[in-house]
Amino acid sequence: MKTLTTMFTCAAMVATGAALAQTAEAPLTVDAVLTRFAAAVGGRDALTRVDRRFYDGMIVQDLSWTEPRHQETPFLATADAGGLVRYAEADAWSDLPDTVATGLDTKLRWILHPHFALRVEEFFPHLSVSGREIREGRPVVVLAPRDLRFAHYALCFDEESGLLTHVGYYLRLEDWREEDGVLYPHRWVFSRKGGHTTYVVAEMGTGPAPGP
Repeated sequence: MKTLTTMFTCAAMVATGAALAQTAEAPLTVDAVLTRFAAAVGGRDALTRVDRRFYDGMIVQDLSWTEPRHQETPFLATADAGGLVRYAEADAWSDLPDTVATGLDTKLRWILHPHFALRVEEFFPHLSVSGREIREGRPVVVLAPRDLRFAHYALCFDEESGLLTHVGYYLRLEDWREEDGVLYPHRWVFSRKGGHTTYVVAEMGTGPAPGP
């Protein structure tokens, strides 16, 4: 009887372990990945607490086909929760145009949005879970657009931190630092033929842009 009891106990432990493993390996969903991303940067409350941000930084060009190869250009930008962005490659806030910047790349407009981590699907629609892979030595979960024409917008989320590290193969988000309770990437590295274009955020803040 004692032997039978032991056997049943062991069988129950194995079954429990298998059930737990199955739960841990439950299929990933887009909602689960994006919810974890929003939590990783600070959470919904912290993100929605700010409705407008300004950015002051430098664009560093390192391209083999330009002369000189290394060039630096200051940039300024403001963005609000409604998605309106003002942008200028200048170092004086007085040079920031009053008009809304409509020609900016989708990825830039998304990065600048003060609620960026809550608006992923607005800028990158029709996502599905593509799977897992290794990017630069780290495991990531990949969300890719169902339309293969937009495969260059595949989003890679670090499995350990939950943060978004890559958009396609051409944009890396680096140097995540806290600003007003929200983790924000301070380096946006765009890979280009013959080099890189890197946006380096030197200062960011809440509210309207500083005066001239």
